[in-house]
Amino acid sequence: MVDINLIGLSMTGYRTDRASLAEADSVARDPWLGTLEQVFPEGKRWPWTYGEEPCGVPQVAVHEFHRESLAARTARHFTAGVLRTWSMEDVADDAALAVCELVTNALRHGLRHQAIHPLPVRLLMFRSSRALLCVVTDPSTDAPVLREPDYVAETGRGLQVVAGVSRMWGWARLRPVGKAVWAGFTADAAGYR
Repeated sequence: MVDINLIGLSMTGYRTDRASLAEADSVARDPWLGTLEQVFPEGKRWPWTYGEEPCGVPQVAVHEFHRESLAARTARHFTAGVLRTWSMEDVADDAALAVCELVTNALRHGLRHQAIHPLPVRLLMFRSSRALLCVVTDPSTDAPVLREPDYVAETGRGLQVVAGVSRMWGWARLRPVGKAVWAGFTADAAGYR
């Protein structure tokens, strides 16, 4: 199991590798914010917040995945731990489920051409006010496909699950290569501290 030491996660930028969580300096945080700016360019609102504009620099938590057998479990534990530290427990179950599906899809489909684009799958979580954005990036430029549910098939329902538990989801191509698939959540005002 991955050690997820989340003490001090109220600061702005974080990165986790296989060892522990550490504060990221502003230089290391810039690429993550650059990804956010590609997904939601300046002037474009986070659409699921219904007019409550995320303001200021969001808090960031990041985890990288390679081809690993327990990636979905690691993603779920990481998400739950970060949201517990951010006092967003009311969206933790739904967000962890969505992240698990997004990471699984990215590893299964996004790393097909690993030799051409040797980039990892990254989970980026952005928190601003009551809004949460979970972004999973991978090196593939293939669009995610929301399939009609096939009740006999063993796979193919991941984006249906993401659509069902999130306020809104979407995707964007990244420069110079890759894509970001995101899911947005809004914390309950009564439960937010």
